[in-house]
Amino acid sequence: MRAAILEEYGRVETKEVAIPQPPAGEILLKVLGCGVCGTDVHLASGEVPLARPPVVLGHEIAAEVYAVAGGEGFERGEHVVVDPVIGCGHCRWCRQGLTNLCVSPTIVGYVRSGGFCQYMSVPARQIYRVPARFSPKDGILVETLACVLHGYDRLAPRPGSSVLIMGAGTVGLLWLQLIKHSLTTFVMQTDLVESRVATAKKLGADITGDISSTEPADLLGHHGISDFDIIIDATGNPVALTSALPFLGKGGTCMFFGVCPEDAHIQISPYEMFLKEQTLIASKMPPKAFDQAIALLAAGVINTEALVNRVLALDQAGDALRMFVEEKDKGIKMMINPWSGG
Repeated sequence: MRAAILEEYGRVETKEVAIPQPPAGEILLKVLGCGVCGTDVHLASGEVPLARPPVVLGHEIAAEVYAVAGGEGFERGEHVVVDPVIGCGHCRWCRQGLTNLCVSPTIVGYVRSGGFCQYMSVPARQIYRVPARFSPKDGILVETLACVLHGYDRLAPRPGSSVLIMGAGTVGLLWLQLIKHSLTTFVMQTDLVESRVATAKKLGADITGDISSTEPADLLGHHGISDFDIIIDATGNPVALTSALPFLGKGGTCMFFGVCPEDAHIQISPYEMFLKEQTLIASKMPPKAFDQAIALLAAGVINTEALVNRVLALDQAGDALRMFVEEKDKGIKMMINPWSGG
């Protein structure tokens, strides 16, 4: 089979490798598609030093059951998705069902081979069935949507809230579609890329703004907005966070959802937070939300086609990591199809 392997930080090569032979308790999957995530970019560069080269990246996986040893409860041909976070099962966080906080997790696409390949072996307990009508584009969104749903559960938006979403990439636009199905008063969404701002407007944002040329304060002033009940950062940019926090209102909550660099810091005023009784929270990975994500996608709550609008061949996996950073105006969500030509 063919696989795109992170041989060392900064170098991805596509080559022929042996098809995995699943041990007991695992299932051989035929990969139908794998999403390209910002985390993959950070892993490949070594900025987030959690990958262990050589390894196949890719953790947003849509697949088909290819071979079952027996007793795993799946049949060949079933369409599935993969929860990439394998908890140790022994630490106190795993024992509470919080595998996202496991002290020593094994993550598919980080330290064990992921979805930038044609076949992969995965523990049966990490696999979720999806409807046969799911396209690979639907499937690759399940893991990311599950992450957002976990964040949504932690955020617990109150009816009537005003919301600012910073960032209109895949994560920001998934947040938008969930928030628009809540009883919020209005949602404002900003980004640095004009085409993504346009997509946010198409998907229902009440107010949008391209902040590549407009200061956030000027943008808010133009619309007569002084503050928000909820701010969601989907950028992972500490500068964006710093610029947004002054607009968090009394009793407001700011969700740190985008992944900032490990050494990034922001300044806050504890006294102002005290006066305004504000809350800062964060969310990491999805411990229990895969079934919810599958149900929402099956119900058509998420506009898949508006998000997954660039499909690349396996030979382009390395280029896709560069495109993610340099060509944001040419697509929102990229998917690797391991069966298409280069």
